[in-house]
Amino acid sequence: VSGSPEYLTEDLPDSIQVGGRISPQTVWDYVEKIKASGTKEICVVRFTPVTEEDQISYTLLFAYFSSRKRYGVAANNMKQVKDMYLIPLGAADKIPHPLVPFDGPGMSMLW
Repeated sequence: VSGSPEYLTEDLPDSIQVGGRISPQTVWDYVEKIKASGTKEICVVRFTPVTEEDQISYTLLFAYFSSRKRYGVAANNMKQVKDMYLIPLGAADKIPHPLVPFDGPGMSMLW
């Protein structure tokens, strides 16, 4: 959706393991520091379930994080991607301010 997919296509695994959950404020504080430093890139990826089974899992994961008002933390060890957060956004939700404006070619991942 936003940012360069250069390393993502190499670094993202076929399956993302959720290692925990984190408060939204902690994520946004961290993202603001990253943006201010200007030395790191922030990429936004939209995951889309492919099969009916994936849709069920996707919906359950969304409901889990939304009901607890938490974001997910990916546990995969990736080489280029330092941190990865799963942010549940509903269809009517606005894109969080720290992530806009979108730029770069971006990408959408089928899950």
